Amino acid sequence: MYEIIAMVTKYVLIFLIYLFIMRIARLIYLDIKAMTVWEDSKVTSPHLKLLSSIERTGVNTVTEIFPLNNSLTRVGRSLECEIVITDPHISSQHLQIEKTGEGFTILDLGSVNGTYVNNVKLLNPVQLMDGDEILLGITKFVFSEGGKLHG
Repeated sequence: MYEIIAMVTKYVLIFLIYLFIMRIARLIYLDIKAMTVWEDSKVTSPHLKLLSSIERTGVNTVTEIFPLNNSLTRVGRSLECEIVITDPHISSQHLQIEKTGEGFTILDLGSVNGTYVNNVKLLNPVQLMDGDEILLGITKFVFSEGGKLHG
């Protein structure tokens, strides 16, 4: 009798473990699916891509995407900015990006280390074009106008 109870208990526990693993896998799948939909919606509107340089290979990878939904977006270390970057080489309010009728313009807000667009120091407001590289401190962004997703 003891052997039958032990065998039934063993199979019930195995079933419960598989059920638990299946529920965890389902939660992970739903979380990834929701995250992908949210990321895709950000990519269709104008945005800044934060790049992280991998020193060994020299390859830049996108680590975060910041949508430019407001008419005025400030970037800096201050919590008052719409995009907050924790780079000690960035001023508290480093630059601003303004949505205009023609597109987006970028303006340095008197930062100590300056702002560079395509390796040229920003002295006056400049119209941003799709693919422009923005360097502030040691942080690099790429401006994207967004658009429709492919595939």
